[in-house]
Amino acid sequence: MAYINWSDAEDMFGLLIDYVHDARSDAGDARRRGFLSGLIRDLEALQERFDERPGAETVARLRDIESSIDEEFREDPVVEHLEACANELERVSARANRDPELP
Repeated sequence: MAYINWSDAEDMFGLLIDYVHDARSDAGDARRRGFLSGLIRDLEALQERFDERPGAETVARLRDIESSIDEEFREDPVVEHLEACANELERVSARANRDPELP
């Protein structure tokens, strides 16, 4: 079994993108596939500049993405994961700002 380092923000974000890709592959509904494809585009665009942004900016962008999701998909499981990832990235960022030596 692979070890997942939950304190590594970039790895955690990559796992979110993988999850959304998997959800799109499993989606039977064309509207949901379209929603997930758009979400993947947004997340991958954010990932491209992940190292260039402070953690708080990444979290803010994730929150923007989440708030722009159409009401039809607010209850989709990927939205819950998006929110959980934003919360965890926020926690990791705050911890790093308090003590950069912590993992």
